[in-house]
Amino acid sequence: MEKRRKRIRIGAGAVACALLAGSLFYLSFQRGNSTNASPLPELLSELPPGAPTLVYVDLAAVRSSSFYQHRPDKSPIAIPNPEYADFVRATGFDFEKDLDRVVIASWPSPSAKEERKDMVIAEGRFDRTKIRDYAASKGKIDHQQGRDVFVFAAGDHTRAESMTFLADHRLAFVAGSSITPLFEAHSGTAAADPARERAARVEGAAAFMITPVPPIPENAGSPQTAQFISLARSVQWITLAARPEGDDLRVSLEGECDNRSNAQQLKSMLEVLRMFGRAGLENPKTTQSMNPASLAMAQSLLASAEVTQSAERVRILLELTPDIFKLSEPAKPQAH
Repeated sequence: MEKRRKRIRIGAGAVACALLAGSLFYLSFQRGNSTNASPLPELLSELPPGAPTLVYVDLAAVRSSSFYQHRPDKSPIAIPNPEYADFVRATGFDFEKDLDRVVIASWPSPSAKEERKDMVIAEGRFDRTKIRDYAASKGKIDHQQGRDVFVFAAGDHTRAESMTFLADHRLAFVAGSSITPLFEAHSGTAAADPARERAARVEGAAAFMITPVPPIPENAGSPQTAQFISLARSVQWITLAARPEGDDLRVSLEGECDNRSNAQQLKSMLEVLRMFGRAGLENPKTTQSMNPASLAMAQSLLASAEVTQSAERVRILLELTPDIFKLSEPAKPQAH
């Protein structure tokens, strides 16, 4: 049963999810705080409105960036997944080379008895005939909305997932046996789509993740951390954005508080934490115990990080250089 469930997600949508975490690491964000909205990535237009969580990555931009080219290990990314290996052999699709852009939308479960709704739109180079044959051998072909839809039964046979081509270069994956949710009416009001409204503020980002912050339990933390927990509860939305900028990687992490006062307090607390962090890295015990490359990178990040505040939003800006790849290199034994 479990193996069959894995096969459900072996298409480009699942591959996109697997690549996402690594891709975000190789991206960067434009420094600044422009209030002008930039055009949303065209791929988002394929999604219905209202998803509170959106993730977008332009993988083509990642592959062509100078920062990515500086990585020391240029061997293919290996995914220890026999089902994916079977998918590659059958279709010739390799996400590392053939997947260009991906967007993921997620809605929470309306109730404990209902499944959460997820959709993935993947854009790249697909052999439509081979993927159709592979999908037909693993599930069934249905006809919905004037399209061929490949429906795969989940492991418990009570749920399903669907895949369909929107164009020769574009695939859609929908949780459930119907692709009808993919074609829900679009709304032009920002109030109906707060995540997309926030995405429009992320100027020039090659990648972003936007999500509301789940409630923090009342019994979380300790008396010593009460103030920090209180400020953390005030954060309503998180936006992580990134963009290649020359040889460097620039990243922005923004928290949107419930009011300006809490945002100001959160900014002050982050500045204090940065000060303590820099002092801790200067401690002789720390310098002796840490890998030199890790220590240098941590010192560089704390020194270059900018914490800014505008209205209810607090933003941390980081600029990473290719030196960060040294963190993956094995530590050299110290001479005694």
